[in-house]
Amino acid sequence: MKIAVSGKGGVGKTTFAAFLIKSLQQRGMSVLAIDADPDANLAQALGAKNAHEITPISDMKTLIEERTETKLNTMGQYFKINPKVSDLPEKLSIDADGVKLMVLGGVKADAGCICPQSVLLKVLVTHLILARDEAVILDMEAGLNTLEEERHALLIR
Repeated sequence: MKIAVSGKGGVGKTTFAAFLIKSLQQRGMSVLAIDADPDANLAQALGAKNAHEITPISDMKTLIEERTETKLNTMGQYFKINPKVSDLPEKLSIDADGVKLMVLGGVKADAGCICPQSVLLKVLVTHLILARDEAVILDMEAGLNTLEEERHALLIR
């Protein structure tokens, strides 16, 4: 089961996602919770300890550079568009009161191309949706654009 909670801002997407995740967990399902909202609050809603200390994947510059084989914040460089991500759910998920949680974060345009960060996150989400057996619940950012982009990425595969 893969569910993306998306829609207008301020309507309770994170709260609904947290209740859904907890409900599935209480029914004995293995759940991977994905906070795909740049304003990440799912960890707190799930009762994760030290939720404010979680580093979003989009901020893990060394990881992004290693996986995409490029240097961030530079222009005109080549980078890998199919980075290895299959090991990341186990390496980067935290335990949020019995639920595996990953916080993607938002891609910020500091200087140069933001493509490596975007590629890593898109490939990771595609992997989570297509290759994982557990229930995957995504708490998306406000709006429908992000969900549409992910749907197009899945259709292309």
